[in-house]
Amino acid sequence: MERKNNSAYDFDSPFLFTSGGVRLLQIQPTLRCNLRCKHCYSESGPEHEGDIPLHILQQFLLEAKPIGYDYVGVSGGEPLLWQDLDSFLSFARELEFKTSVSTNATLMTLERAEALKKAGCLVAVSVDGPPEEHNALRQSATAFERMVVGLRMLRQAAVPFTLAFTLTRYNAGKLSWLYQFADNEGALGVHVHPLSLTGKATLNLEDAVPDSLEFKMGAYLAALLIANRQGGGPGVIFDVIRRKILEEGRWPLKDGTDNEIITSPIPELTPSLIVEPDGCVLPFIYGFPRQWALGFLGSQPLEEMSRSWRLKTAPTIKSIVKKTLAHLKEIEAEYVDFFSELKVMAESESE
Repeated sequence: MERKNNSAYDFDSPFLFTSGGVRLLQIQPTLRCNLRCKHCYSESGPEHEGDIPLHILQQFLLEAKPIGYDYVGVSGGEPLLWQDLDSFLSFARELEFKTSVSTNATLMTLERAEALKKAGCLVAVSVDGPPEEHNALRQSATAFERMVVGLRMLRQAAVPFTLAFTLTRYNAGKLSWLYQFADNEGALGVHVHPLSLTGKATLNLEDAVPDSLEFKMGAYLAALLIANRQGGGPGVIFDVIRRKILEEGRWPLKDGTDNEIITSPIPELTPSLIVEPDGCVLPFIYGFPRQWALGFLGSQPLEEMSRSWRLKTAPTIKSIVKKTLAHLKEIEAEYVDFFSELKVMAESESE
């Protein structure tokens, strides 16, 4: 796979907060996975069974596209174990969604890679660091080796792929290794996402959640790595944002009037919708308290769920947003994983 100059560094305005930017549907259709990762937010594993029916997800896409959502990410669980993956991606492509699939790549074959190429989607492969660290978090002595084979299959099929890295309090120094690994493997970019206390991380990695210091270190290091390559290496997306960007930007759930909230399109209120494996539709981030969910797939049309959420739930969320921003200002956090912080504040409000 030929890789051109892909250097990009999007730090001050992650895509969900960019005006007119991506509006994301993150789908977890299954909890089945061949690994038992210590930091798995969805607590997936080999013991799980059952998937969200394909026709229900297809109907969801039909309803979400006209109101402004334009990107579909499929994760899990391990999406390569979902028997309806190809059909779902094909349907999403017909509706002109951009698509991506997040995978551990240990089950990637040339046949699977060629199917993903045909679907026209981007593949995000999870990498947790050098072999020993990756295998320890994945609780598999062969996870790294099999992942590297999976990357080779993607290259052979000319599938565009990125590497997804979970930032913790202790591994910011591994970004240099990751960036070089991504460059060597032909990845288009590196996507750095902070660890959140959700799922298995609450049991295994409670003291590993990064803070503003790690975010600052990671941001400066990523910028330095790109600068040293003079624009010729993989791009970098960092899922953190400067607090001042949030404070100065305009968002109906931060500073809109009640009437503006009621009349705003739902993608402008919650730029990401999360579909959990039981069909629950949540705003912002996986694991957001369910008392503020939009509803369940199949229970009512998305437009009806959205209307009810704007009227009954959004005013409370606006209050939680303000409290979250006030807390971040009080602790002088310069860089923040905002949706994770919003989730923590929402959990405290629901107690």
